[in-house]
Amino acid sequence: MIKNIRVMAAIYKNICLSVSEAKRIRGFFADLDYADSYLHNHKESGEQIYRYPLVQYKVVGGHPMILAMEDGIRSIHPHLMEQTQMTLGDKIYTDMALDIRLSERPIGDSREVRKYHFLTPWLALNQGNYERYKKADQEAQAVLLSNILTGNILSMCKRFGVTIENQLTVTHQLENVSVWYKGKKMEGFRGTFQVNCCIPDLCGIGKGTARGFGTVRIQHDKRGDE
Repeated sequence: MIKNIRVMAAIYKNICLSVSEAKRIRGFFADLDYADSYLHNHKESGEQIYRYPLVQYKVVGGHPMILAMEDGIRSIHPHLMEQTQMTLGDKIYTDMALDIRLSERPIGDSREVRKYHFLTPWLALNQGNYERYKKADQEAQAVLLSNILTGNILSMCKRFGVTIENQLTVTHQLENVSVWYKGKKMEGFRGTFQVNCCIPDLCGIGKGTARGFGTVRIQHDKRGDE
């Protein structure tokens, strides 16, 4: 099964940030309307809602980006238009020039294998599989990461009502990187992977996608085809 979803990418082209500051962008917009769970994936009580986030806050190419999909667009767009300044930590930014791009992107089964690369580190491991990964040999580690990638992709597709009918085949070329997530040092991964599935550009997969982790982009062939 394959379908097109609506995607909006909004970039503050005159603001420069580090990748680690994506969490501050999320905090700023979440505080504008905490009653709207699409902005932060929490209930008003503070309890986390475990679902794929339709609004994701990132730093890509050194610039803040808000990526919204489907119903998330309706939630975040008015706030983007209303803000004349943005406070991130102890800094106030007043140059709010925005480059907003709306598109429809395919998600789901692909007859061809597509190659993607991670623009930001992918957080694959949790408490349940970290020790298993560390104790495994190199070949078993590669298989485990392929299985986790497959699960991440299936979860993302499910959020958009897309059923994957083909058997997903995932291969990858990944290297370990250290990242900080919620105040803890964690092991992440950078590199590329191949899968017979359409993933919308700039969407995140894995843990921490709302904070910008696991952002992927398709790698085009020499003809520029997708």
